[in-house]
Amino acid sequence: MSGQSVCLAVIGAVIVAQSTAPAPQQPPAATFRSGADIVSVEAAVRREKRPITGLKITDFELLDNGVSQEITDVSYERLPIDLTVVLDVSASVTGPVLDQLRQSVRQLKADLGAKDRLKLVAFNMQVRRLADFEAPGSATDSAFQTLSGHGSSAIFDSVAVALAAPASDGRRHLIVLFSDGQDSSSITDPDVLFEVARRSTPTVNIVLASAVPEHIASPFARSPGRPPITIGRLYDQLARETGGIVVTTSPGESLASTFRRVLADFRASYVLYFTPRNVERTGPHTLQVRVKQEGAEVRARSGYVWR
Repeated sequence: MSGQSVCLAVIGAVIVAQSTAPAPQQPPAATFRSGADIVSVEAAVRREKRPITGLKITDFELLDNGVSQEITDVSYERLPIDLTVVLDVSASVTGPVLDQLRQSVRQLKADLGAKDRLKLVAFNMQVRRLADFEAPGSATDSAFQTLSGHGSSAIFDSVAVALAAPASDGRRHLIVLFSDGQDSSSITDPDVLFEVARRSTPTVNIVLASAVPEHIASPFARSPGRPPITIGRLYDQLARETGGIVVTTSPGESLASTFRRVLADFRASYVLYFTPRNVERTGPHTLQVRVKQEGAEVRARSGYVWR
């Protein structure tokens, strides 16, 4: 069975097993393809942790499978954002944390632009879509009234379903995951989650609350012949695959400020466009994005898969 077939089979099983999960309307397509076989890559460019603005096409260098590519267009803060917030409401999430999450989501709504959209998803052992992109503004506040921290935690399933949701043309998609990082009930294993990430377009920013990076990411997920993956390794790799970041919070730290920071980080990124030349189209592609300025640091997804 191909990697994509495995992804689809697992996501399909998640949706069948959890009737409250938001079912994708189409399979996770090969990433980034659009009308004229144009690939889009999001790139955050920083110097000493501050965004570098005003860059032009000639300031960038992009390699696809090691081959330099011609960048045909670049945009910065022009495209509207689809923001999917995925919240862990398992037994480890207490009442005060839920109150902070409610305030954090309310602040995120205030920070969104007129054309931006918000979707709210919560999960324990089930995945629940609380408010969709087209829901009225009051829907997210009222959704929290139905939440309470209980049950186990299906993190991998929830992120895989969010990644596989249909993409909208001309929009950027950010998934913000909030959790303590340890999965206890997913049927999706880490390798399949990474494969879904490679075959889909959203950026995943991860907010880990009171997480211990050395702890095992899941007591059940096992890959034959390899040691169990830790929380630190798993979320670092998920962020690298999608061009996102991992933020670890401490008790007493403001979640609202953290959520605002990960949204601002995503917004202050460039989108580069190119049509692959002199590379094999099918299969996985490795991406490298560089900026021709001393001291500039670039964060972008590590690659994509072409069908």
